[in-house]
This record gives sequence, C-alpha cells and structure tokens, in this order.
Amino acid sequence: MEALLSDRDARHIAIVGGSVAGLLAAIALARDGHRVTILERDAAPLPPTPGEAFSRWQRRGSPQTRQSHAFLARLHASGAERMRFADLAARVIPDATFTPEDEEITMLACRRITFEWALRRYVERRPAVVFRDGVAVEGLVVAPTSAGAPPRITGVRLGGDTLSADLVVDASGRRTRVSAWLEAVGAARLRVEREPCGIFYASRFYRLRDQAEAPPMDGPMGADLGYLKYGIFPGDARVFSITLAASPEDDALRALVREPAFEALAALLPATTPWVDAAVAEPITPVAAMSRLENLRRFPVEAGEPLFTGLALVGDALIHTNPIVGRGCTLAAVNAFLLADALRAHGDDPIAFATALDAAVAREIVPWYEAVRVQDRNSIEMSAMQRRGEDPFETNRPDGSVDPRATLRAIMRDGFLPALREDVAVLRAFMRVFNLLEAPVDLMKDPRLLGAILASYARRDQRDPAEHGPERDAVVAHLDRLAA
Repeated sequence: MEALLSDRDARHIAIVGGSVAGLLAAIALARDGHRVTILERDAAPLPPTPGEAFSRWQRRGSPQTRQSHAFLARLHASGAERMRFADLAARVIPDATFTPEDEEITMLACRRITFEWALRRYVERRPAVVFRDGVAVEGLVVAPTSAGAPPRITGVRLGGDTLSADLVVDASGRRTRVSAWLEAVGAARLRVEREPCGIFYASRFYRLRDQAEAPPMDGPMGADLGYLKYGIFPGDARVFSITLAASPEDDALRALVREPAFEALAALLPATTPWVDAAVAEPITPVAAMSRLENLRRFPVEAGEPLFTGLALVGDALIHTNPIVGRGCTLAAVNAFLLADALRAHGDDPIAFATALDAAVAREIVPWYEAVRVQDRNSIEMSAMQRRGEDPFETNRPDGSVDPRATLRAIMRDGFLPALREDVAVLRAFMRVFNLLEAPVDLMKDPRLLGAILASYARRDQRDPAEHGPERDAVVAHLDRLAA
C-alpha cells in the first residue's frame, strides 16, 4: 500500500535507470509514499505482451536481458511457474521428509525479460511513479555545503535541463558513469574493488515443441567441470535457456559462442542432451554471448564516513558478481528494500541514512559477493590446471604431502555433490543458501551436515563416478572435428 508517510515526510526521488533494479527501487519507495521519477536512457516503450517483449523489446542499455536468469526464493513475483523445493527434492530423494519451512524455498521459472515487463507494467500503473524513457542523465547537481562536509547531491543534469530530487538513486547497472559524475562535482574518489570472474559465457533460448514434455529435473541443472560451466534455466511459456561458460584464456572453447559449436557441446553434456533433442525443443534465438565479466563492488562509505549524501547506489551499480550464479535480480530486490528501510528510518539525517544503508548492504549482500569471489578464484585455478593437463582433484603431491586445496575440491565433488542426492538435510541447507535465505558461511557450521558430507566422501569408492560431463580433451577433440 502506498502513501504510508505523511506529506511532510514524503520525498521526490529520481532513479537513474529503468531496468530491474530501478523498477524494484521504485516499487519499494512508492510503497512508502514517495514520489518517484524513473529516468531510462533507452527509448523503449512497453510492448503489450511478454511475448512481444521477448521478440522485439530493444534494451540496448541492458545487454543481459536476453541471457539466462534465475529468480530465487527471496524474490517473489506472479505469473511464473513455481519450482518448489519439496517437489524437486522428492524426485531425487523419494523417502525424504519435509518441514513447513521448506515452502520458503521456491524458485520461479521465468524469462528475465518477462519479469522486467511485468515490473514495468506494474510501475507504470502506480500514480506516484513517473517513467520517462529516452532520457539520458549526463551528471549530478550539488548544493553548497560547509567546509569539510561531503558533497550533497540535489538532482541530476539532463542535457540543458536539470531535475531536482531529495534523493538520487543510481540503478544504471554495470555500465554506470557514477564515478565520473562524482569526480565532476568534486567528491572524493569512489573506491572500486574488482577482479575477473574468469569466464565468458553464451546463452540460447529454446521452446518446447507441441506435445513434448520438459525433461525431468531429477539430475543436475548445472555443474562446474572446471574448464566449463553449464546451466539449464526453465522459463515461462514453455521457453527455457541453456548457458555455457568457459575461461577467456581457453582458446579452444571460444568457438562455443557460435551456434554449431554451442549446439554440439550442449548435445554432448549429459544434463543438457535431452533438452536440446530436436524432438523435444527447437532453438528460438541466436546464441548471445557476454564477456569481460567482473566481480565488482563500489564503496560509497569509507571508515564509517559517506563520500557524498543525497545519492544511493543499488543493484549492479553498487555490487555485481559472476552472472552465472543467477543472483543479480534477487540481490537487486534485496538492495531496493534495504534502501527503502534506511530512508524510512533516517530520512531526515542524510549521514545516518548513508551509513545505515551501507551497513545493511554489508550484512545482507556482501557475504554472497565474497563467496562468489572465492568460488571464481578456485574456478580460474582449476581451468588453468586443466589446460596444462593437470588434475585439479589430485590430492597427493609429488613429494608425498597432501594438497589441501585439491582435497577440498575433491570433498566438494565426491562428498558434497553426492550428498545433495542422498541426504535431504544437506540438499535443504544448500538450497537455502542458494536462494539467499541463509548466509553462505552457514552451510558448513552445522556439524551434522559436515558429517554427512564427509561420510559421503568416505563412500566415494563404493559408487559409480558421477557423470557430469566429458573431460576437456574429449570436448576439444569433438570441437576440432566439427570445425574440420
């Protein structure tokens, strides 16, 4: 319900960027009674249906729109197929018992562009929100402040015009120009922490054929083979996508951005093979690739002191991680409502608002950012080892000592992954972390879970090896034959 604040407390808020993060921020802020103006660079009128949005909605400022996405339990919307944990787990562990809390673990099968279309339609119907597309923000407006005080942002520059606002929200995504804007108004340099994700990736969308059933989701919907990552993303309207990712240093796998190699590799992986069977589905888009991917975090507060006031960063403009983990939209939603919470609590104190928002982000978002950084460093190392012909899971060093990093990788592959199919408590804990319902560090805190994983690892020689995919050499040889 909107208009929760008195007229005296309601503010005008300018949001830069009208994609998912900006739309979610508008919903969170309008709900509290604030007046919101969204400024979207793309001239992109809303198509009448999600299907038309998928086929012709041009979102040049949001290149990830036609990539695979996951919508997790902490993000809930309507109009998409629900994927309940209990249903998925029962296929893998038939004798599993469930708890009432398992209803919290529900993912949404939905194309990203469908989700954005639904948000945009909802926002445009809110009387407190004005959506202006085809409007490019060129800089910030500042007010005079006392000596030593951080710059106070009071609006944005739009060509020869300005728009005043009580708060400016930068939701312009990975390509934000906020650092240059702040430098132009004399703010202290905005610190940026960045490191490579270690992948490029390619996605393609498919539609299930009439009368065809989707393959059963009783196996892995994604895996990390070291040299290759893959994921299957169910969507709405019988549409799904497949994503393949590899190291930009792996010259042999760069071919997967082209359709023949992409299709050949998707047909080679055990998990994706039934999904790309010509009798089951047909491709409906070209292969879309993304590269130069980074894990990145900006620091608007340093040592407890905001570098500026009157401006907040949300979504990818503040923090973004490896898109292969599928958390971007969900974390943007969390960020949007943390913003609204901080403004509700500290709207009359810009310094307190900035520091409260920063603390909330550190608590609710940064743990997943840090977890992905660690995961990507390990994946980069594994990929490099495989390109050198080394086994990243070989625990014994030539000198007879034990490699702790390889041991951990082996436990994850031969203990943790099998335990996901054997023990519903392990699967539940993993899915709660995956869906952002629990912090990543919580997964290994429960001694019972750790015991179950180590017990599964101890039985590794008693089971057939899991078949997640071929060795890199086999894939490279297959692609070489295709090219020849």
